[in-house]
Parts: sequence; C-alpha cells; structure tokens
Amino acid sequence: MLEAAEPVTSGFMFALGLVLGSFLNVCIYRLPRGKSIVSPGSACPRCGTPIAWYHNLPVVSWLALRGRCSSCGEGISLRYPLVELLSGAILLVLWRVYGPGWSFALAAAFALALVVLFFTDLDLQLLPDAITLPGFVTGIAVAWFNPFLGEGDWRRVWLAFAGAALGSGILWGLGAVYSRLRGVEAMGMGDVKMMAMVGAFTGPVGVVFTIFAASLVGAVVGVALVPLRGRSLQDTLPFGCFLAPAAMAALLIGRQAFQAYFGLFAPPG
Repeated sequence: MLEAAEPVTSGFMFALGLVLGSFLNVCIYRLPRGKSIVSPGSACPRCGTPIAWYHNLPVVSWLALRGRCSSCGEGISLRYPLVELLSGAILLVLWRVYGPGWSFALAAAFALALVVLFFTDLDLQLLPDAITLPGFVTGIAVAWFNPFLGEGDWRRVWLAFAGAALGSGILWGLGAVYSRLRGVEAMGMGDVKMMAMVGAFTGPVGVVFTIFAASLVGAVVGVALVPLRGRSLQDTLPFGCFLAPAAMAALLIGRQAFQAYFGLFAPPG
C-alpha cells in the first residue's frame, strides 16, 4: 500500500518539511530573543510591514520576490529558504529510510529541534530552553517506544535517563574543570541542557558518540579557521553547532558504529 502511494507521499513529506522549515525560521529568530512564536504574525524586521500569506510561501515567495521585502526592498537572508529546503530534505530522507512508524516520527522531531539549536547557537550562541527542556522531557516520555535505544521497553526508559544524566554530567563536569583551571567559562548551561536532550533520545552510547564526534570535528574546523579569522580556538564556532549534527548521526548510526568498532576486537570464529 505504501509503495503504491509513492511518489505522492514522498512529495507530501517534502512539502510538509518546507512548511515546518518556515516555522523553524520563526523559532530561530524569536526564541533566543524571548519573543512569542505565535503572535504577532511575520513582518519585515526593517519596515515592520506584515507579510501577506502569499508572500510567505516556503521558498517560492523568496524566489518570486528575489530575496527582498515587497514593501521596502530590504534584502531577505538566503538563510530562510535554505532552512526550509533543509527541513524538507530531512523529512523526505527520513521518510524514505524508515517509512511510517516511531522511527520516522522520533527521528524527524529530533532532527528539526536540532536545526533550531544549530542556527540559534550559530547566530547568538544561545541554545533556548524552549527547545532543550521540552526536548529532554519528550525524550524521556517516548523512551518506551524509541527504537533507537535498542530492544526492551523498560530497558529503553533506563537508557534514556542514563543517557540524559551522562550527557549533561559530562559537559557540566568538563566545563567546571576548565573554568577552575583557566578562570573562564568553557561550557554554557545551554550545552549541558542540550546534551540532556540528546542523551534522552540516544542513550549513553549516543552521548559518547556525540561528544567524541563533535569534539573531533570541532577541533579540526577550529584549527582550520584560526588563521583565517585571527581568533582563538574557543571563539571560532559555538560547540552546539558541532553537537547538533553529531547528535543526529548518533541517533541514526551511533549504536551500529559502536558495535562495528568493538567487533574489530572480537575473537574470530
């Protein structure tokens, strides 16, 4: 039945992702600034003119307006259609991989939350509590049904709590030690809360995978950017920008990666 509905269903998922991406743009701009994501409606940040619904269609309106406000001509960042396209691509790929079920629903919700966290941290070095705390609660609440935590209903719940404690505890501990040694804040509480959310969805294995991958990629990118930007390593990019994609990879392939790694040391036969 599902195959017979294709490619219509996939097209619908991509379109749904575009619409959700438009909403994510609202969250990315408003949540770090403490503004409501419900009201008022979208308006040009320069002239304050409300944006008509037909000028607020994902991607299409940006192209039709050539990236400018219809009232004052102020440029509209390319970020907006890119976030919409990214969200559409996420839903489409996850739908094609998992189809209907808990795997798709949880992976999609987790990924879209990470999109918001990536861009808010990139823009303002903030990881809004409005995403991380509900995300943590949601991860715990749905742990029983979370196939990414492995087999066994109660075991999944235990792994969700253990992952949240481990993720937040590691980052809090590292930040406290660094602050004591260097006298500067190394890890904000936003990162700690984000890792509690990540741990609730991915478990202890996902936490270790996320921190290792984010630290590795962050170090490589940071070192590469230092001579280009003339700044210290800690000022190049916020850590949340590396945690977000690493966390998504941890959810999807974290357990498999660990099994493959430890399988290298298993005795033959």
